[in-house]
Amino acid sequence: MKRVLLYGLLLAAISMQAQEVLPYPTDTIDGKVYYRYTVEKSIGLYRISKNFGVSQEEILQANPDLKERGLKFEEVIRIPTNLPATPKVADVPATPDTAQLRERAQQVIQDVKERMAQLDRADSTKILDGAAAVGVVEQTDSLPAEHYTDTIRLAYILPLQAEIAQRSPTIDRFYDFYCGSLLALKHHEPTYVDSLGVQHATYYDVYTYDIGKNNFVLNQLIDSGALVNMNAMMGPAYHQQVKAVSAYAREHEIPVLVPFLPSVPDIATNPYLMKFNAYEEIQINAMMDYLDTLRSEINIVLVDAYASKGAYPAGILKLRDSIEARQLPTTHTTIRQILADSVSLSLKDSVENILLFHTERYSNVQLLMPYLLSGRQGKRLTILSQYAWLTERILLPQLFTSVFHAPQGESLARYEQDFAQYFGHQLSSTYPRYDLLGYDLTRYMLEALKDGVFRAPDSTYEGVQSAIRFTQIGNGGYENTHVTIERR
Repeated sequence: MKRVLLYGLLLAAISMQAQEVLPYPTDTIDGKVYYRYTVEKSIGLYRISKNFGVSQEEILQANPDLKERGLKFEEVIRIPTNLPATPKVADVPATPDTAQLRERAQQVIQDVKERMAQLDRADSTKILDGAAAVGVVEQTDSLPAEHYTDTIRLAYILPLQAEIAQRSPTIDRFYDFYCGSLLALKHHEPTYVDSLGVQHATYYDVYTYDIGKNNFVLNQLIDSGALVNMNAMMGPAYHQQVKAVSAYAREHEIPVLVPFLPSVPDIATNPYLMKFNAYEEIQINAMMDYLDTLRSEINIVLVDAYASKGAYPAGILKLRDSIEARQLPTTHTTIRQILADSVSLSLKDSVENILLFHTERYSNVQLLMPYLLSGRQGKRLTILSQYAWLTERILLPQLFTSVFHAPQGESLARYEQDFAQYFGHQLSSTYPRYDLLGYDLTRYMLEALKDGVFRAPDSTYEGVQSAIRFTQIGNGGYENTHVTIERR
């Protein structure tokens, strides 16, 4: 019997129309509802009227003093609305009124809906839209009595910042992450057999919230109670937002997977937090363990650029201190020696010479590359690289730590084909791929939430791009400790 995978997309798509609720306090005067708006810096009456979807004349009528003296920074004014003085009580929990999704988000959302509608005709996938999705589960196919059905509610809390007209890679990565997550839901097997041999059919209600970059929208979302029945949450992406979600997760015992931050507040004391990006110390230790196994085959060449150790960047200093603590074989060179084509004096024969620069910025060492290429005199030279340098055109081999592995093989081919069919286009091949990150983390989360209760898998989860192994930190949360060493 065909199982039905249910996606409840709660897409808080609120355009700038007067009839829709915006994230501002309201006053009701003589039966008419007004927003209380604090005038922002460098904003004029025309911009305010466009933002709220009312005319300048309407604003002036609501604030007669403005005709005489104009707007003042941080002044509170009234904005007329068409909202009812006594709004109807919804039959379902309140949705956040603060996600002001505009042109780009509406287009992305519409594209997702259209693609899912196409898939719906192919495999009975159901789409629930807007507030109707909250707390609603439909089944279009009856199940035999010996089967159980489980509903998993998964919330994506992402800073899509759709109100920003000018897109940037920093924001686009959240869209990419979300698209990969949707494809993971499509690929996930909705049935499984438990330890007693009973087959379960799993339904997923997925709620997506654009919370912007600050805590205002997030706090309203939390206060609305919309998150209280979630089985897990994915995101947010900024420290202050994670801190707010952390407190809520602890109170309501809801797992939260933080995809983007290397440092997460409260993770050591909150058992409901999961952090994907590993701390710098874990990455350094992984690199040192790797180099230790090559002790007889390597020579680490340290670039001495400063007289005082304190002058080195913190990350480079930690690497140098770790190398010294492990007593790995080392020699030294300087920028002057490199420019004089005499770097070979610090290189050894018959071993791999691994060069550690004095800086974490590639722009600070870019001019040295031709001299390294010409001055090595046939000796093997590798750069102990920063992850951010992977996109640079470096003609020498690189060695670096990563929580990602280069995607390849049949899994990637299937993913690429399905992604193109699903969304109608391919994403950039820039490494790492944030769509693949969303895909891998979502598949991991669904596997860990089979019966609605989070259980971290006992073994490493091998995704298309990310190998994931969450390890508990003391009595607190979980951190992905699977760091790989890669060569380019």
